[in-house]
Amino acid sequence: MSTLMDKQAAMRDFLQNHVLDRWQYDLIEIDQRYNAKKDYIESSFCYAFDELWTQAFMQQQQGSKGEIHTIYVSYLRTSIMENRATYRIDAYDENWFLDRTECSVLWDADFIFAPLFRRMEELEKIKSAYARKITSMDIERIKQMEAIKYHLLAVEFMRSIVPVLLESPGYRKMTKSPKICLLAGEYRDQCEVLYPNPDSANEETSGVGA
Repeated sequence: MSTLMDKQAAMRDFLQNHVLDRWQYDLIEIDQRYNAKKDYIESSFCYAFDELWTQAFMQQQQGSKGEIHTIYVSYLRTSIMENRATYRIDAYDENWFLDRTECSVLWDADFIFAPLFRRMEELEKIKSAYARKITSMDIERIKQMEAIKYHLLAVEFMRSIVPVLLESPGYRKMTKSPKICLLAGEYRDQCEVLYPNPDSANEETSGVGA
């Protein structure tokens, strides 16, 4: 790598040769990981929600939680910084983000994000060829940008399992609004609808991510 290359040129070269489109090669590995541990992955996701339904039901029995209106699955950038793919799942009553009674569980999506974390470790080694023009901070920013692609894969996985979640005994037992909807996105930020109530999803999610 030429020592005469400036920071911007070095970054362009680094992205072009070592980052752009590389995530597509991880899709095969992610699919293999999923198929190899399909039952475990799906059951661990469902188990996290079973814990959430139970927690919400107990709070309702105690009178500290109203009927559930919104389930929000949060993508946590801070966990990505620590090479963990942890999602926080919250159950909110009609007060939504003003709901004072915390009802949340955590779920790990490492089977999707593991290839990303490994690639970023490899980039740390490759950057030495760029005469300090590429820093660990640059790679951290790249990781956060690349992670969004993997988050979208996680959202599709979640969406595929929603029908199972809605049939669970814990979900049926929990008191919930007829307008309940499940959302996934960054913590209290832009999100996608995983499950809209057919009659009222637009009303429930109006303004989300605005």
